[in-house]
Amino acid sequence: QLMGMPRANLLLVGVDDRLQRILELLSRDYREPVAVCAPGEHLVLPPAEQVKTMILRNVGELSLVDQGRLFDWLNQAAGRTQVVSTTPEPLMPLVHAGGFLSALYYRLNVLYVEVPETFIPQPQPLAS
Repeated sequence: QLMGMPRANLLLVGVDDRLQRILELLSRDYREPVAVCAPGEHLVLPPAEQVKTMILRNVGELSLVDQGRLFDWLNQAAGRTQVVSTTPEPLMPLVHAGGFLSALYYRLNVLYVEVPETFIPQPQPLAS
């Protein structure tokens, strides 16, 4: 990252309260500006060149239309934007059932982390 390498997209799978805590811990490393899309909200995609970090909460709830829009947006972003997605359940069953675009799935899960329900993230001290 120090050499200007792009940050990898991250898909976090697990219970919402655990995921929220992980998102909070990761937030100090997000590149600004950050855009957030929460569950139940219409997917609003800002101009790709204006966002460095996109947080997509409960990405499995996106409609197929919004999934297609997101995939196109990622192509426009051309690796300049890191996407951090969350989902309470693995998305692969949705991919197999045709409810989630496979091409989008593989773009979002460059790093795939299943967070166990027993995991309690601990805050890390800031480097001085």
